[in-house]
Amino acid sequence: MKNHIKVNEKLLQTNKKWSHLRQKQKEHISNWLHREYTQFVRTHHRKPRKYEHDEILHEVMNQIQEREIWIPYDEVKKYYVSKIGKWFRKIESEWEIQSGGAFHV
Repeated sequence: MKNHIKVNEKLLQTNKKWSHLRQKQKEHISNWLHREYTQFVRTHHRKPRKYEHDEILHEVMNQIQEREIWIPYDEVKKYYVSKIGKWFRKIESEWEIQSGGAFHV
């Protein structure tokens, strides 16, 4: 059991991957990340800076811990980084539709 640690009488797998989560857990985390990212972009009208990405991830990691979902930070970050381009393009296209023209960041 070299990949496990005991925390609060629970055995946690230290090398857990995104794919090891249950579908509902993935959906919750994905929704939280999407909501935080979208809220940031709509509020500031720009992409987050590096430290702001970390703040978004920190906020979501707090929600993950409150729900007692065990997943390493790096796995959540890897998923988040893979999705932010798609999320931003979607927001950008919504802005283009609203303004009736091109929008540049």
